[in-house]
Amino acid sequence: MKRILTIFLVLYSIPVWSYLFSSDYSIALNKVVIDPGHGGKDPGNLGTGRYQSQEKDIALDVSLKLGAYIKENMPDVEVVYTRDKDIFPKLYERTALANREKADLFISIHCDAFSDPQAHGCSSFVVGMNHGKQSRVAIKENPVINSEEDKLNYGDFDINSPEYQIEVSLYQKMYEKNSLSLAEKIQTQFRERVSRRDRGVKREPLYVTSRVAMPSVLVELGFLTNPKEEDFLNTDQGKTYMASAIYRAFKEYKSEQDGVIEDVTELQDIVSGEASQDQYNLPIKDDLICLSVQVFSASKKLKKMDLKDLDTPFYLTENNMYKYFSGCFADLKAVKKHQKELVNKGYSDCFVVGVHNKKKINIDEVLELIK
Repeated sequence: MKRILTIFLVLYSIPVWSYLFSSDYSIALNKVVIDPGHGGKDPGNLGTGRYQSQEKDIALDVSLKLGAYIKENMPDVEVVYTRDKDIFPKLYERTALANREKADLFISIHCDAFSDPQAHGCSSFVVGMNHGKQSRVAIKENPVINSEEDKLNYGDFDINSPEYQIEVSLYQKMYEKNSLSLAEKIQTQFRERVSRRDRGVKREPLYVTSRVAMPSVLVELGFLTNPKEEDFLNTDQGKTYMASAIYRAFKEYKSEQDGVIEDVTELQDIVSGEASQDQYNLPIKDDLICLSVQVFSASKKLKKMDLKDLDTPFYLTENNMYKYFSGCFADLKAVKKHQKELVNKGYSDCFVVGVHNKKKINIDEVLELIK
């Protein structure tokens, strides 16, 4: 009897139930909460110590870029940040904000760390129990609770307690499908678009993903304790690539949620300028470095319908001609795969090129620059 009463009290205390029976709750993705990890007095991990920036800074930069892409390309989606500057919202305040806003999705952004500097790659975490002792990531992310003065707001937060495991199990069942869908899309983008090592999607009893009444994913962008990944994540281009990858995954996820397949549109990190209804005005940014596929040339700017088969199209002007390109990749295998897709669509003359500073350059030069 005591066991049944305990379970009932756990169910009753879970904030999600008020949303399940609320007519305001919608599957359509109209609002997203982006949570830059750590902040203020909590720096997160310090990396190798070679940079002044810390996990909190990189997480904030990538989060703001991600939010900007969503706002620019999806005006129907409201973006809410748990922080947009270097402050420290408590964990319960982050989750309370997401629930109060009745958001449709929660994305928490972090950077990883490990004692072995060779460890590298990206991971995405969804709510769940790993059926073993606390993992490295749970140990890294959850203890911030112990550094906060107002511990009463966390109750008896114990991931090993039967009550908490029941609660996590319920959240997992309700939001598992959507959370996993987004997490898998994020990992695919990291692997195929940014050439990052894919460490996979994992289930962990993390506080921020287990206390929000919506699908949620915690993303680890890479290891700041790995010198190469730390170097990459401390560049504006590295942050841009990672934010772009998450945006692409978000866009694909939203299309599925909305039940439509949207036309591919430009990303503001790859292009500058705006697309009108009649023409794509897509000159590239000065500092762009990537591998792309040149598809065709034209004597004038083409209409949107002429570029419908291209992925994030952009152009370079050369000898008074507009050279149109499809895709922007950091990996040779990925760009060749995209070239093959375009050939199958009928663009038999398309070819792979390197792009840097608004010019075509040798492929090997690009690969060297983006190492």
